[in-house]
Amino acid sequence: MKKINIYISLASALIVLFSSCSKDFLNTPAPNISDESYFTSDDAAIAGLIGVYDPLSRYESTEIHEWMLGDVVSDDSEKGGEGPNDQAYCQELKEFRANSENQLVQARWTDSYVGINRANKLIDGILGNDKISADVQARVIGEAKFLRAYYHFQLTKVFGKIPVVIKVLKPSEFTLPQNDISEVYAQIEKDLSDAMLVLPKKTDLSTDEIGRATKGAAQAMLVKMYIFQSKWQDAADLSDNFIANLGYTLAPEYTEVFTSAGENGPGSIFEIQRISIPGDGEWGNDNEGQVTSIFQGTREIYDENGDIASSWGWGFNLPTQNLVNEYEAGDLRKDATILDDHTIVFAGTDDEEEICTQHINSIGYSDKVYHSLKYYIPASERNDMSDSPANWRVIRYADLLLWNAEAKANLGGDWETPLNEVRTRAGLANTINPDGIKAVAHERRVELAMEGHRYWDLVRTGKAVDKLGDNGYTDNKKFLPIPQQEIALNPNLVQNPY
Repeated sequence: MKKINIYISLASALIVLFSSCSKDFLNTPAPNISDESYFTSDDAAIAGLIGVYDPLSRYESTEIHEWMLGDVVSDDSEKGGEGPNDQAYCQELKEFRANSENQLVQARWTDSYVGINRANKLIDGILGNDKISADVQARVIGEAKFLRAYYHFQLTKVFGKIPVVIKVLKPSEFTLPQNDISEVYAQIEKDLSDAMLVLPKKTDLSTDEIGRATKGAAQAMLVKMYIFQSKWQDAADLSDNFIANLGYTLAPEYTEVFTSAGENGPGSIFEIQRISIPGDGEWGNDNEGQVTSIFQGTREIYDENGDIASSWGWGFNLPTQNLVNEYEAGDLRKDATILDDHTIVFAGTDDEEEICTQHINSIGYSDKVYHSLKYYIPASERNDMSDSPANWRVIRYADLLLWNAEAKANLGGDWETPLNEVRTRAGLANTINPDGIKAVAHERRVELAMEGHRYWDLVRTGKAVDKLGDNGYTDNKKFLPIPQQEIALNPNLVQNPY
């Protein structure tokens, strides 16, 4: 079904074209293959494309970075784990005292530029190459541009001004200065606009192609760029076009969205694909699964006798009471997101478990916190400790509808229709809030809770000082420190005033 073909040739693609993180390959001399001898067929172009997707699934830069910053640093969750010193670099971010040596910050910079470099290498190798068919050239370059835009956005939302890189650099160009944020967004918009023109619709994908970037993914990502820049009219027009023409719908049941059956569903615009491949059971991230589920899984459950027993997870990313209080009575999304003590999950199946949150009381939280259900997977789907199969949902149709509502609320247009479509699926009546901006902010928080969006919503809407000031946030904290390693390598980089 999903994901198989995109991973089946990953190893071979990376051996030939890109460096590999596999321990077995560390002692293997790098092959000396020129671009001319590699890019000689459609299959080679597609194999190279897999290497451009690869940084999406890297451990710190994308996989845990999204929720550690997007959720934990916000008012939606606490870090959890065994206490403040467990994954201390995340606690530093939570308290806005991270420095330029923070490993999560370093990973976001490094891995994003790895993805950008691979995209540039691929585009350079196949553009105008008469050994590769025109259709494959167009589509692969479109996907590479989508991914290049994605990686640039991941950088600029975290660091602000960054060097824009759209070609394979010569050694003399390794010390590029930073571009203004407006210039970064202009390049992102250009790449996404180009990608929209050539990528297929999701409905045109074959089964083996599910998970690859589509016209819808590029268009939705461009809407997001407009939202982040407060280009309300552009966002409204493009999201209207998306809603009218691309055929996405909300999955009928919110509770299904984050199950394995709900992956790549009717409301899925772009997901980072993961597949579980049995390994040696040791810690690491060499396979194609993910670590988010074990990070966020509960540390304890109640056994069949009602006694507390150890569970599979590590207890990170704990929803706050503040978030729980945001849900209205009758909102179906609450029970699909929040796990409290004695909650029964996967009831009536062999995977049934009774959640225990007692360990939370012993690690220093005075306010009540909970566990998250969205990336909690049943025991039958758990593989080795760092190799779980759940996809990361990057953009959902509900997100797009709420961007449409936000744009129209800022323009004085009909924001209620898209917003109420989201509410209806959640089992709620139409909103009675007359303030569109506040209504959208509420709806985004409860619809997208624990999906890595809250912190960025607070920052981009100017609410972070009010909501996070007690944790140490100031306007100087909007962008994180550029890694010191990069400052040392490139003297033209100017450090952020964090």
